[in-house]
Amino acid sequence: MIIELDELQTAIWIYDIDRYCIVWANQAALKLWNSPSIKELKQRDLKTGLSEAVKNSLLQYQQTFFDNQVHQENWVFSPKGKEVQAFCQFSGYRLADARMAMLVEATTSDMHYSGELFSATTIISSFSYTGDFISGNPPFIRDFGHQVSHLRELICDVGMLEDIYNHIEQAEHFENDVLMNTVKGKTWYRLFAVNSKFTSGDPTILLHHYNIHERKATEEVLRQQAWTDPLTGLLNRRGLTHSLTRDVQAGTPFTLLYIDLDGFKLVNDASGHSTGDTVLTEVANRLRHNSISDSVLCRFGGDEFVLVVYESLLHHNLVNLLDQLIESISMPFYDHQLNPISLSASIGLSRFPNDSTDIEHLILCADAAMYQAKKLGKKRWIEYQANMEKGLKRLSDLSQKLSLAIEKHELSLHYQPIIDMNTKKIVSFEALLRWYNPELGNISPEEIINVAETTGLIHDIENWVLNRALQELLLFKQVIGQHITMAVNISGLHMAEANLCSYIFSLLEKYELPPSDLIIELTESVLLTDIDTENSPINYMTRNGIKLSIDDFGTGYSSLAYLHEIPASVVKVDRAFLNKTENNTVTLECIKTLVTSLNMRSLIEGIETQHQSQLLQSLGFSLQQGYFHGRPQPLDYYLSSSFTQKYSQLAEASVSPNKMITKEPR
Repeated sequence: MIIELDELQTAIWIYDIDRYCIVWANQAALKLWNSPSIKELKQRDLKTGLSEAVKNSLLQYQQTFFDNQVHQENWVFSPKGKEVQAFCQFSGYRLADARMAMLVEATTSDMHYSGELFSATTIISSFSYTGDFISGNPPFIRDFGHQVSHLRELICDVGMLEDIYNHIEQAEHFENDVLMNTVKGKTWYRLFAVNSKFTSGDPTILLHHYNIHERKATEEVLRQQAWTDPLTGLLNRRGLTHSLTRDVQAGTPFTLLYIDLDGFKLVNDASGHSTGDTVLTEVANRLRHNSISDSVLCRFGGDEFVLVVYESLLHHNLVNLLDQLIESISMPFYDHQLNPISLSASIGLSRFPNDSTDIEHLILCADAAMYQAKKLGKKRWIEYQANMEKGLKRLSDLSQKLSLAIEKHELSLHYQPIIDMNTKKIVSFEALLRWYNPELGNISPEEIINVAETTGLIHDIENWVLNRALQELLLFKQVIGQHITMAVNISGLHMAEANLCSYIFSLLEKYELPPSDLIIELTESVLLTDIDTENSPINYMTRNGIKLSIDDFGTGYSSLAYLHEIPASVVKVDRAFLNKTENNTVTLECIKTLVTSLNMRSLIEGIETQHQSQLLQSLGFSLQQGYFHGRPQPLDYYLSSSFTQKYSQLAEASVSPNKMITKEPR
């Protein structure tokens, strides 16, 4: 179907650039130009009042039309003195005499089209090569006034002005978002600048710019939201990186303080996240108050903050600042009921460019120093030393891989026997966690627990241990006897979990085991922090038949006088007491006497020789554990026919089981 041009709503006309006149127009164009006929429109004087800037733009377009280029812009026309804004597409059109004219297709806002294209009117201006103002179209005069004399008056950023000149001098096209001074204040424009030399012999700078202030304002709000922590109003991690990137590029030295709150997790666990947010907000306020001028403060993560100090402080001044920050955070906080909350802070610091020139590595260095401060007792600061981050890198690797260890079946249990020297039989096994990762190899139990507690995986890991140990206890009972029990270590963090008791009793019910078959091992210091609560998990479990063993006894923070408060069945004496057993047995005798008087049994671990075993038995320590009696072994070892045969024979002969368990030198 053929549509006549006069039937189109789009205004179309042909403009003779050289003679400044319209040579043809359709009916929609006549309406736009408010003209009764094409004859009248052809006769109009379109040159008078046309600014040099617009003339230059049209001549520039004419040159690009020879290369078949098309331009799309918002233009303002003034037919009979009335302004009309239209979105225009400009393309080339060859006249009969072969000259290049301009074909204009214009859509006005009253033609039921989207308003987005009409939001940025084309503003045109021209300046001499030295920056002196030459002319501007009416939208330019409306935005910038009649008093403009030089380009430098318009561009807010001197660096941006230099960039414009550099592009012009190299005959390059300039395009960027530029903040400009207008009669209404500073406003953002999308600015295009080119070298123009069409109307005179002297080259000029031709500018096209479009008001994008609303969009930039929205972008700025979104940027601030993206770079700012909504709770504290401080920079977030992304905002800190942006800020430090400029400093690194400029080579500005700074000291980075990585601040981590000690004990904050307990605030959220005990008082809820609302109280935690209140505390974090107050921490931010205290850090602001104690920071020096021109510093940058960031909430880097949950309870982690970063303070960047640019001023080169003398050592004693930096020490004073660090001590002041720690002292400030150590002052009491208060919950919504005005109950006091105690916290402290550990701080690690690194320096740019001394320690690193890479932002991520610099933060890692400070984080490693902070981690070292925590290991040394918390509530202190440590300055980064070379290679500190290697330990933190391993911790990070372990954390990432431990989260998948259960899913990938990398965890396993080894079992170490506990011997009753009175009957010469195995009476229990201690379940010991093992982790083998194909990339990292075997990871020590100490590292596993440390990473699990740090990452919050301790609950899942120990639940897995409980489930596997009780499941395999059924097999031990079949092989060795129904009297066998299982000892499992539980961390203090896990013991505080509300669902632990129900989970343990559900496992016992699942495997049809009596509660007395399970022994929970806790260190002395962990146990005593929760023992004074009647309904604590410890008291609940022991009242319902689960046995409690105090592990590593003698290494905790409590006195032996508090032993009577603990509902334990067994006291497991730490191996440290074996070092001088032969020369001094008084301490062990005292422990044995005290434990027996409280109706508990004493178990001593770390036995490595037959002489130690016999001496300790003579002192009354019948429950024994150690490499002499058997190294930790996987379940398959105890299910092997060689073990079962030997154990059966030796048990019948009442021979000590230490003879039949493979021993390795410690």
